[in-house]
Amino acid sequence: NFNMDLIILFNTFFGFLTFIAWASTAAMLYLYFSKKTFSKLITDQFLNFAISVAVFSSIGSIVYSEVVGFIPCRFCWYQRYLMYPIAIALIISLFKRSFFRVGYISIIGVAVSAYHIFLQNGGGGGGTCAVDVPCDMKYVDIFGFISIPVMAGTGFLTIFVALLYYDFARKELVE
Repeated sequence: NFNMDLIILFNTFFGFLTFIAWASTAAMLYLYFSKKTFSKLITDQFLNFAISVAVFSSIGSIVYSEVVGFIPCRFCWYQRYLMYPIAIALIISLFKRSFFRVGYISIIGVAVSAYHIFLQNGGGGGGTCAVDVPCDMKYVDIFGFISIPVMAGTGFLTIFVALLYYDFARKELVE
């Protein structure tokens, strides 16, 4: 079945990116708390990484709904409402650096994703978020714990931590 092969391909790819994001987030937290800094060239890559995560997360959500055919529930839409503007603002930050701070709203996305994960795992009674799309439905279930809101929450957290480290390291370069 072509559609099933496509779903497996995208799940594998986005699941792999989720693991990469977890490892990257852990490394950036280590750098942040150990106060380790780099040259401006390397420091700027943390902003580029945040931009990449936001853009890939946005593209991923579009791929799942428009290519694979998954119908987003209400909380998936909330996460999109946050991610798309973050991606746009971070792209703008390439030209107007101060725009990167808009990406800090990604922490709200972490909270929305955490609540959606809670609903998917039996909390709050589930409920129907859209016609025939309950909030607790798992279109994606990689290794029994990576679902679409886990991927989204990972994206939001990775963006937040990358920007936090970028902001810190940038200020250290000035001083």
